[in-house]
Amino acid sequence: MKTGLSMLIFDYFLWHYLEAPKKILKIWGNFLRFFVGYFIPIPQLLRTLFAPWKRDVTSYGRGFDLGKFLETFLFNLISRFLGAAVRSIVIFFGLFLEILALFAGSLFFVFWLSWPFFLAGSLASGIFLLFQPGLIKTATLFIVIFDLATIFAFGLLYQKSKQKAPPQMNLEEIFEQSWSEIVFKRLGLNPEQIPPDVKNEPETFLNQFLEQNKIEKKDFSHILEWQIAEQIYRQNSKKFWEKENLFKIGGIGRTWLYGWTVNLDKFSYPLGEAKESPHLIGRRQEVETIGRILSKTNQSNVLLVGESGVGKNTLVKQFARLVNQGRTAPGLAWRRVLELDLNAALAGLTNEGQIKERLIRIFNEASRAGNIILVINDFHNFVSSEKNIIPILMPFIERSFFQLIAMTTYENLHGQIEKNPGLLKFFEKVEIKEPDLDHVLLILEDSLGQIEKRTNSFITYQALKEIIKTSDQYIGDVPMPEKALDLLEETAIYVAGNTQDYFVLPRHVDLIISQKTEIPVGELAETEKEKLINLEEVLHQRIVNQELAVKEISSAMRRSRLQVAAKNRPFGSFLFLGPTGVGKTETAKALAQAYYGAETRMLRFDMSEYQGVTALERMIGSSVTQTSGVLTTAARENPFSLLLLDEIEKADLNILNLFLQVLDEGWLTDALGRKVNFRNMIIIATSNAAGELIREMVQQKIDPDASKQKILDYIQQNNIFRPEFLNRFDGIVIFEPLSQENLIKVSALQLENLSKRLQAQDYIFKPTNDLVTKIAQMGFDPTFGARAMKRVIQDKVEDLIAKKMLRNEIQKKVPFEIKAEEIV
Repeated sequence: MKTGLSMLIFDYFLWHYLEAPKKILKIWGNFLRFFVGYFIPIPQLLRTLFAPWKRDVTSYGRGFDLGKFLETFLFNLISRFLGAAVRSIVIFFGLFLEILALFAGSLFFVFWLSWPFFLAGSLASGIFLLFQPGLIKTATLFIVIFDLATIFAFGLLYQKSKQKAPPQMNLEEIFEQSWSEIVFKRLGLNPEQIPPDVKNEPETFLNQFLEQNKIEKKDFSHILEWQIAEQIYRQNSKKFWEKENLFKIGGIGRTWLYGWTVNLDKFSYPLGEAKESPHLIGRRQEVETIGRILSKTNQSNVLLVGESGVGKNTLVKQFARLVNQGRTAPGLAWRRVLELDLNAALAGLTNEGQIKERLIRIFNEASRAGNIILVINDFHNFVSSEKNIIPILMPFIERSFFQLIAMTTYENLHGQIEKNPGLLKFFEKVEIKEPDLDHVLLILEDSLGQIEKRTNSFITYQALKEIIKTSDQYIGDVPMPEKALDLLEETAIYVAGNTQDYFVLPRHVDLIISQKTEIPVGELAETEKEKLINLEEVLHQRIVNQELAVKEISSAMRRSRLQVAAKNRPFGSFLFLGPTGVGKTETAKALAQAYYGAETRMLRFDMSEYQGVTALERMIGSSVTQTSGVLTTAARENPFSLLLLDEIEKADLNILNLFLQVLDEGWLTDALGRKVNFRNMIIIATSNAAGELIREMVQQKIDPDASKQKILDYIQQNNIFRPEFLNRFDGIVIFEPLSQENLIKVSALQLENLSKRLQAQDYIFKPTNDLVTKIAQMGFDPTFGARAMKRVIQDKVEDLIAKKMLRNEIQKKVPFEIKAEEIV
């Protein structure tokens, strides 16, 4: 016991005289540097002691006029005197604070070193005097109690200093902390669900517990690291004496060297002064590049280029915060980064004279102030013909002390800004790309705190992973991280407003995505499993014969839905080869109905219309005319659709080359620089190439599937399609001509469809076998196959029914038939 107490006392004195003084000196140094170098920048104030107040000087131009000379001289003298007077007062105040900090720090340091001896003497004397007769025992007792309380306080400081930081704790120690409950809550588990053994003996029971709850160890480890980092950040943010926290406090007198910005301040917002903003994740290189460009003496303007939602605004805000705290290159430290709202500045102005006058005043102030970095968002909006500020901006941007960060997108860079090479030469371009998915996860983790407060929900780590996966796969028109952040917030709002759940789970994310896309996402319901298992039967309800085509398509659908197939390609891609009228288009319609829910979810392009030199431009748009292409527009507006490319062999060679990338990577870039996603589409190309060869094989009773290679050789030998184009498809399906038996089935299906349409109007049409056979005979054409059957039904059957309706020969809700002999 004595040995333990002796060691404790010895350890305390080591801490009191070795460890603690180092921290005290560090904190003391932080305050000394803060008061002189930052809070009141005495060196800068001394260097500029006689500089004009706020750069407020005047001149009277050429020639000599004694009156104007004296007036100008007096004004400038007063400006310098005023600047010197104010700076001198602040310098003396700063020196006073510095001396006070030196004296207080010295006093506290001496007090710290001598206090244990003084305290020991005071306590010993008090206890001795307490037992002496004739003394005022109340005052002595008070001294003893004060000494004991002081010892207790020092003991608490010592104990706190010996506490392990979260990174040094083992699992058992972590589970003793109150914040460890968040680790389990991020996994979707209530703290009450955690057995005591898991917390008391994690090395023995934790892995088993995770396995029982189907939680991966790497997920648990990631959440643990995440929460440890959170705790370190929270602990450090409470230490106001640390250098980083002290330097967040605004200084005095730093802006007095710079000019007035009265008009600029009316239409701008200081970006670096925001109290709360997302942390900068994975953009250090871009920030350093921006700082390096702005530190140059010539052409020190930045053109920030990236898609809307990729994080340009967040990047600029974080750069502004670093500048505001002096944590950048010395030439940029403590400048004012102002976002100029040009829309507000130009609002209410009716003519060019007023616009020019106001902008010149604003740009003059930004240029003359000497510490302004302007930021203009959507810069392209102000270099177009409608709002063209280039003639006003050019004289200023040519000056080395006018600095600008302009933001735009790739589309508008190519469409608007590049048309002004004279302007572009004064900028250096910095491209902001989409962050990778690992950084997106960190961004979501950094942002979810505010969303949870607003929605009173708790977002699980599994939900974050599902958000990243589904937004990356199913949301193509918005870049990361915006689409993931939007989905995160939308899901949390849904859970808070439409469910009784506290935890945001992956199934909630899948539900929101399913509502957006109108296709099933996430875990398969029993009805959907049954549908996928029996997909061949579902398709055969509309498709006659073509067993191989239906089998290949169904197989691809199952792989895509269960995410067995590659994710960086379209859901499925097929080349349908066969004569006209054998069901290629009908198969595509049936697939659109089966997978996307409606025939209307099919985008059909007749590729015979896309020939010649303008074909590619019509498809993907033109950068010259700034027009969008029909294909890329349709794909952006309908990303969850079946794309049918009819008679693809008739398309221009450039179109076929375009689809090499689409089929292989699932996306393309249009003429306006926008990325267009095809990964959520099924792409079907049809071709009549080798149709006659297939027909001949059928007539000779040669199985086209067995002779598939012969058909492909024929296509390549006749230069219809190149091998690299054919190899891009998931499957090449041979459609054989329909037999008479097949035609009867097609006829029955189409007449049944007519019956369903009439039934919606309360007419009960019962097709007879004789009618089915006659329509099959009349609707078949050796050249066009069964394609003419629809026209026969329209011209013969539907027209006859319409006439019978007009003559009141057919009554609602009364079954009727059309006899075969009535069809002539």
